[in-house]
Amino acid sequence: MVMNDTKPEQERKPLVIETLFFAVPGAFFVLVALVYVFVTNAEPIGTMALVGLAFMFFFVTGYLWLTSRRIDFRASDDNEADIRQSAGEVGEFTPHSWWPFIAGVAVTIIAAGFAVGWWMFGLGLVFGAFAVVGYAFENNRGVYAH
Repeated sequence: MVMNDTKPEQERKPLVIETLFFAVPGAFFVLVALVYVFVTNAEPIGTMALVGLAFMFFFVTGYLWLTSRRIDFRASDDNEADIRQSAGEVGEFTPHSWWPFIAGVAVTIIAAGFAVGWWMFGLGLVFGAFAVVGYAFENNRGVYAH
């Protein structure tokens, strides 16, 4: 007797945990923003900060929801899956990359530019452009070229 491991497409819900991981805090910050508006008589800075925070969480939630409609069902999404079902290639990762660190320094310089002056903001933009180009082309040169 052969058992069918596949579930009907309606029952499959890929990326559910990842989506809820961002949807729950987004809903929380919407509620906090509503309470904040009521308590502070719609103080604009705090209200926009809380609404912006909720928007950021819902932005990632929407991305994950849209992605879940395009990707195949993963073994990690099935509570009854066996560990060997998720074996195989996960993806392509470049080891020992310094470009994320350089991009983070560039963003820090850009943020400091708001407080220090526009010259530092411009310097951060140039440094950021350098980091983005380096990060985009790191797999085209050197040891990890393909």
